[in-house]
Amino acid sequence: MPLRDLPTEAQAAAALIRTDLLTHRRTIRRTGKPGVVLACLAVGALFAVLLPGRTGTGCYLWRAGVQPVGGRSAALVLPVVIVLLILADRLSAESSGLRRQVRGWGTAVVAAVTMAAWTGFVQQGRPSCSFSPAVIGTLACGTLATAVAGYWATQLVRRPMTPRPTLGNDSPNPSAEPLNQSELRALFVRMIDRTESWTSIRAGMMPFATGALAVLVLFSTVLPWRELRDPVAVGLADAGLIRAQLWEIPSARTWALILCALAVATLATRGLVRRLAAVACGTATVAGLTAHLLWLPPILPNGVGYHPGIGAWTALVLAVLLIATGLIGGRLVVLLGGVGAVAGLLVPSATGTTYRPETTVGAPHRMLNLHGGQLVDRLGMRVAIGTSDPLDSLASTLDGSPGLWLLGRTGSESSTVFAYDDGVALPQVTLNHGPTAPALWGVTDDQLVLLAGGARGKPWAILSVPLDLAQADISLSHKDPDGQYYVTPGVEVLASGVGPALSHRNADRSIVVWGGSTTWQIPANQLRTGLRLQDFTINPGVGAQGNAVSSGPDGTTVWRTGATGLAMARPGGATQQLTGVAPAGCLLSRDAASSSTTVDAFAVDVRGNIWLGGGAPTSVITPDGVLRKLPGGADGVSSIEARPDGSVLLGTAPGGGGQILQIPAAASAASTYPAAPDPEPRCDRRTPVRGTTNFRATVLPPVETVDPQQGSPGVSTQLGLDAAGKLVRIRLPLAAHAWAPDGQGGVWWTLADPDRAVHLVRGRTTVHRELNLYGPDGVRRVVVNGELRPLRDAPGTWFAGPDGKLWGYDAVHLLRVDAGRVTVLAGPGQGVPQAADQVTVIGQALYFQLGNDVVRLDVAR
Repeated sequence: MPLRDLPTEAQAAAALIRTDLLTHRRTIRRTGKPGVVLACLAVGALFAVLLPGRTGTGCYLWRAGVQPVGGRSAALVLPVVIVLLILADRLSAESSGLRRQVRGWGTAVVAAVTMAAWTGFVQQGRPSCSFSPAVIGTLACGTLATAVAGYWATQLVRRPMTPRPTLGNDSPNPSAEPLNQSELRALFVRMIDRTESWTSIRAGMMPFATGALAVLVLFSTVLPWRELRDPVAVGLADAGLIRAQLWEIPSARTWALILCALAVATLATRGLVRRLAAVACGTATVAGLTAHLLWLPPILPNGVGYHPGIGAWTALVLAVLLIATGLIGGRLVVLLGGVGAVAGLLVPSATGTTYRPETTVGAPHRMLNLHGGQLVDRLGMRVAIGTSDPLDSLASTLDGSPGLWLLGRTGSESSTVFAYDDGVALPQVTLNHGPTAPALWGVTDDQLVLLAGGARGKPWAILSVPLDLAQADISLSHKDPDGQYYVTPGVEVLASGVGPALSHRNADRSIVVWGGSTTWQIPANQLRTGLRLQDFTINPGVGAQGNAVSSGPDGTTVWRTGATGLAMARPGGATQQLTGVAPAGCLLSRDAASSSTTVDAFAVDVRGNIWLGGGAPTSVITPDGVLRKLPGGADGVSSIEARPDGSVLLGTAPGGGGQILQIPAAASAASTYPAAPDPEPRCDRRTPVRGTTNFRATVLPPVETVDPQQGSPGVSTQLGLDAAGKLVRIRLPLAAHAWAPDGQGGVWWTLADPDRAVHLVRGRTTVHRELNLYGPDGVRRVVVNGELRPLRDAPGTWFAGPDGKLWGYDAVHLLRVDAGRVTVLAGPGQGVPQAADQVTVIGQALYFQLGNDVVRLDVAR
């Protein structure tokens, strides 16, 4: 270097002064610990704004909805205000007075914005939204930011900044002479010290940036990672989990734990290990996202499907930055990229194989992973069971081909049918059905077949709904000009009637529908246009019409004869009474008739086994007539369905919320269940006692129900005679507290006033006061002497017989009390109906009510 180009002492001193001035400016512009805390609070407020609210509340602050959340604007402004305060503080660093004002006014602005958000949240009138994580997080970050900013401002008042003296001229006599080599070396050594100090600062920034990115990746897991595309197309704008965060996706939870562990390792380590953990975290995130969460099921024809949410895209960007920061400063960590990719590809993902539970043949297991009546699919979609009977919300194809559909309740008067395949639920058709949800029977030829309406005397219809419809009105709320019930064009009405109407699927691929007085059994392949219900009327025995019936492919048929009774008929055999005839308190025994059970549901499987469920433990009657208890148990069974593949489904409600249990290979495993013990002597009904009096039993034609025109009619009925002497069911008024027949075709009932009673005789009513006893001869006072003692070993219903003596009915025999002894008048061999719901004496005849049938019993002459 020529001598003239060497720096002079004055030039070197000026360079040192400028270097020290830059150092001082950077020093006073440092944010400091309060500024770093404010920056973290700004990030926290931002994530709080992006958090989704609870299901159905619509508490989304980061986007406007149908009903925007009060205080939303202030919540969106809060993180921006905090960031602007930090930037303004750095820009005003060289002026102590200006910096003091910036911090003071900034504190006031942050406090005002927080108060505005809080006021809006409180005044919106939605408590469920007021306590959402987004609202609480925003208020917490705003309150803490106000406190930190206030402390920052007061700290500046207590310790005013004084400029640090700058580096002066180190040479006592600066001159314009060129420096010699030793002086030049000393100058550069001093300047290198200054630059190396900035190198150390830059080296310290990378671990901070790596840790910050790891924290942000961790926070991104609480943002929506999966969203439903175009939910409005099927009416799901406010239903289900349209957005699900990573922790709400069941199949991604293991992967989420791996990401969490790698992010924590990035924060807790240092040096090369930190960079390795950072690259592993970022690579696992990118590999898992690109391989699984970005590849979602195809879009349905109605435009509905899944797509990645804001959380997935945020995590993808942050993961790429995390890989970049981890790679800076060394190349050895590149080898870890392959390890991270393998981890992201091999962990359980949102597109893994279908859930296959480990089961024992013949033992029940939870079929669809329901929790409190909700199914959670592998992508986080929650489907609430739409009907009171969970089996009415589950359907397969009626011809036995693969396929499963769910009816999810998505509104007070609407439900959505979801196609459930490979563990993923995709909404297909939204049904507007009114207060009563339909019963989903199955799918055939791309048509949904279901039973709509039918509750409390309302119209009902068997409908066929195309799967390519987005929405369908099946409420049956009005008729068209032709007198037909209005439904959405494209929906076909196969049959209709007036309620009540209930249904049940059988193992022989038939559908049973029963109304108030008729039962129909329709083969699944006959559910098509032009269906004539009268062609499918069935009545296998007394009490069957208008009651539930279940049949199997071998011809075994079981039906409900009344509230507690079940009867069975096997091919070529006589009718047998299964339940409703045992005395109360009889435990389960190998003979079903000798066990006192409350049967809420029953079904016949493909091998003729009869499954029973209800208040007693779930059990099965095998073809050998032995009652066997279900191993493992299943409590609170309200519905049972035997499927053509030999499995059995149980609809239960343990502790509230429906559950669906499946018993695989139930038909073949039933015979291996251990038999119940023998019945107790007092409960044994295997050899019914034969009576001493001959009776003649006659099944009467359908009995009409009439209104006595005495107050508002209720639902209870009592057999009696009308003005023409015809047997009718008399609908008792709502005001009736207790009622009884008078033995001559009339009915007595009491009113709310204990001293008033009403006597109905052949259509005419008379009100009586101050009565003690009423009977065929009218009202009379009776004085009873002696002690009232219970009859021993005489269970059943007791009433005044045709001869005026005390008669009894124990669901099997007719009994009479003669001189303090109980004698048997007649039993099943003399035609006494079994498990009747009600016994009424009119003159010399007895009338037994079995479901919708009435049997008259007369003494044979």
